[in-house]
Amino acid sequence: MNEQTIPQELLHFIKSVASESRLKILLLFMGGQELTVNQIAATVGLGQSTTSEHLKIMRRSGLLICNKRGKEVYYQPDRARIIHHLESLGDILKSCCNL
Repeated sequence: MNEQTIPQELLHFIKSVASESRLKILLLFMGGQELTVNQIAATVGLGQSTTSEHLKIMRRSGLLICNKRGKEVYYQPDRARIIHHLESLGDILKSCCNL
């Protein structure tokens, strides 16, 4: 049996999107806009500190990037890393189905 090693970065990505709250946050960016923690918290109905913790996890796992402008921090998806992780995950899942 050939055991494939899954990169740690990919595991963090998978765990990050496995959270319903974080997936809801990610879906807020479908329009392509940048959002602040307060905008995200208000939209998903979470407290500011809980939202901040989710955003921190999402940044570490490669889902989001942030840009500080003045006192505000704006978040947006890290599209290149998300695509990379999805392709890597797809390759792993496809390899398990090859006969």
